Amino acid sequence: MKVHVITQDDDLASFWPEWDRIWARVPGATPFQSPAWMRAWWQVFGSPHPIVAIATTSSGACGLLPLYRYQDKLLPMGVGITDYLDLLLTPDAPPEAAAALLAAALQASRVTRCDLPDLPVGAALRLTPPPAGWADDTWSGAPCPELTLRETLALTVPKSMLRDLRQARHRAERAGGARYVTADRATLPHWLDTLATLHGARWEGRGETGVLADPAVRRFHALAAPALLEAGLLRLVAVELDGRPAGVVLALRDRERLYFYLGAFDPARRYESPGTLLIGHMLEQAIDERLTAAHFLRGGEAYKYRWGAIDRHSIGRSLVRR
Repeated sequence: MKVHVITQDDDLASFWPEWDRIWARVPGATPFQSPAWMRAWWQVFGSPHPIVAIATTSSGACGLLPLYRYQDKLLPMGVGITDYLDLLLTPDAPPEAAAALLAAALQASRVTRCDLPDLPVGAALRLTPPPAGWADDTWSGAPCPELTLRETLALTVPKSMLRDLRQARHRAERAGGARYVTADRATLPHWLDTLATLHGARWEGRGETGVLADPAVRRFHALAAPALLEAGLLRLVAVELDGRPAGVVLALRDRERLYFYLGAFDPARRYESPGTLLIGHMLEQAIDERLTAAHFLRGGEAYKYRWGAIDRHSIGRSLVRR
């Protein structure tokens, strides 16, 4: 096995197709690790200093660790707005691949510190030993509630939540009925704008600004969403009441899982519970498609547990040169 490190932006630009081939070969890879997500992130938030370690064998590329240099330390590409971070290892990667990737990246970067936040359960970087000469410290990350999907919604969520969902649907019917719309290539820009508008109204009502108030975050989603949709990884669903948007949820999906990433709802339609309507609809759709889990991602908001989600805690690691 050989490991080489990309340290120039031009070299990274030509590597994206190979990144896609590696990602497609990793069974547990999430949409957050896909080029559709990471390329947009790099375009908006990246630095001039990529540190991307790649492992290859005679069969081709088998591992990828995407980091970048920020001031005097290394951080994972995607940090900040990405809920799950990790390296990529194909099933035929040698056992020593993860450690070799980490060691090569640290050596190439010449930094004294590397922070690795948001490592989910099962992440290879949770268990990868630090290279010789580096000290390792671990910290607890945010809760990431996860819901196991069963054969029906009735077998998946608590009875109390089923009751709330029925009530929301009855109220929606009395208001003229709910219509669910899934964004496609033609309508995606419209629904992204609607998501931002509703998100801003919701947070403005609390006297705060939400994440979509940041123009850089808006630009990221404008770049990432079409690529994610093309790759089959995006599910952007809206609910309309009285012919007007009452809520929008941006979710990601992969081979087995649904990820609820961002939602926004019209405060004036709180009585009909558009968030409950959308999550119930999307969970039923995921069950029909035989997905195995729904991830509510970072944060311990109460509504996630009402659906029956159980905490799965991410961790963070800091590696410091001795």
